[in-house]
Amino acid sequence: MVYMTSKEQLLQLVEDLPEEQVDELLRLTRDLYSTPGGQRLPAFVGIGDSGRSDVSERAEVLLREGYGR
Repeated sequence: MVYMTSKEQLLQLVEDLPEEQVDELLRLTRDLYSTPGGQRLPAFVGIGDSGRSDVSERAEVLLREGYGR
């Protein structure tokens, strides 16, 4: 058995797919991993978007807890 990296496995998967499935995979991948302007946002972006209204009141607690990490 030959060991393949995840990247090699992904490339092999794409090589084995019919063209129309490659198109769909490309679309899904772009939707999943792209951001406006093509740049990845830092991990902390949106961290306070919990829907809770008391985030600023609890800022010190959230910082101490590491934002739930």
